Amino acid sequence: MDAETKGVPPASNHDGALLSAALRAVRRLRGMSSRDTADAMHMPLRTYQRFESGETRPNLDHIHRFARATRSDPHALVMAVAIGAPELAVHTADNHLVTILTVGLQTFNRTQGDKIADLDVRAIVSAVTAMFDRLADATAAQNEARAWIRTGQDALAKARPKPGR
Repeated sequence: MDAETKGVPPASNHDGALLSAALRAVRRLRGMSSRDTADAMHMPLRTYQRFESGETRPNLDHIHRFARATRSDPHALVMAVAIGAPELAVHTADNHLVTILTVGLQTFNRTQGDKIADLDVRAIVSAVTAMFDRLADATAAQNEARAWIRTGQDALAKARPKPGR
């Protein structure tokens, strides 16, 4: 049974739908209209609308132009499709996590070259897992600090006399 008979769209349509969801979410995050985005990308509105709707095949040039226009992470847009998670594009729009990972991989490839082929899979999994665990720990610590500040601000506000007449 092929993918269409199971109710699953073909991969190319599925990729277009994932990219479409990511593009739309980032555009909305930035508070931009389709017209604003098309203008910022220097393309006709209808061309942009076809791109955003997934009517056309994913186009790397358009993805990079979109990212520049929306100040977002172009590599996250591509990775959002690859992992089936359009929300990744929104989550990383400001911190450019996927671009940072891509730059790191580019540097690693440049410095290690052929030695990369000799890396043990377990070492790679361990290193990547450790990196993401450290990032998760940093997020948790940041959230704890924010909660501490909010609690302190609430306590300060309660201790102040009420303004009034």
